[in-house]
Amino acid sequence: MKSSMTKPLIELKNLNFAYGKRRIFDNLNLTFEHGSFSVIAGESGSGKSTLLYILGGFQKPARGEYLFSGKRVYGPFGEFGLGRFRKKNIGFLFQDFRLLPFLTVQQNIRFPVLFSGVRLPEKKVQEQMERLGIAHRAEAYPTAISGGEAQRTGLARALLMNPPLLLLDEPTGNLDGITEHAIADVLEGLKKEGLTLVCASHSNYIMQRADRVYDLKDGNITVRGTRSHTVKGAAQKKIL
Repeated sequence: MKSSMTKPLIELKNLNFAYGKRRIFDNLNLTFEHGSFSVIAGESGSGKSTLLYILGGFQKPARGEYLFSGKRVYGPFGEFGLGRFRKKNIGFLFQDFRLLPFLTVQQNIRFPVLFSGVRLPEKKVQEQMERLGIAHRAEAYPTAISGGEAQRTGLARALLMNPPLLLLDEPTGNLDGITEHAIADVLEGLKKEGLTLVCASHSNYIMQRADRVYDLKDGNITVRGTRSHTVKGAAQKKIL
């Protein structure tokens, strides 16, 4: 998808989703601008990860529209089309990093493109490892690296195809404070390069580094005003 910088990268319009009778989203309306860094906050079970999966093209909402660069994501595509959308536009860093224990750091980073038919220059993997400070661990296996190194390996894999959107699910949840601060520096650097980041997190430090924080509760959302993008919808109130 070609993006237009005159439009928000993401628009969610009257989004509804529920697990059985439990309401997760009720007419949710959000926009995320190009190059913004947003945090989704809320208690466990509030819908943070669900929202990331909707944004990533993994979970279809019950009702409402998801527009990416002005184009509908759910509806016109079948599963094959959604797969192409994810491959081209989405980088996803999962909470548990999902590294394969029988592959080295370098092989884990390269793994998503092995069956895609995409020819990837060897130097691109090396560049990502150097960028994230894990080049010296290229031949190590996940059992032999630290939590921070595992996190950076997952991040390098998510960024390998240069997606415009990076989704992160609790990226620093199991890391010590020093490593958390280092990862926050990396995320802020990615934002300065023009990448759009949406992060589900409980971390107050990550929230402080973001442009805006959204609080999810009981199917509704409130926003803590900071810098970059907007929230729309009559059911939502603004917290200053």
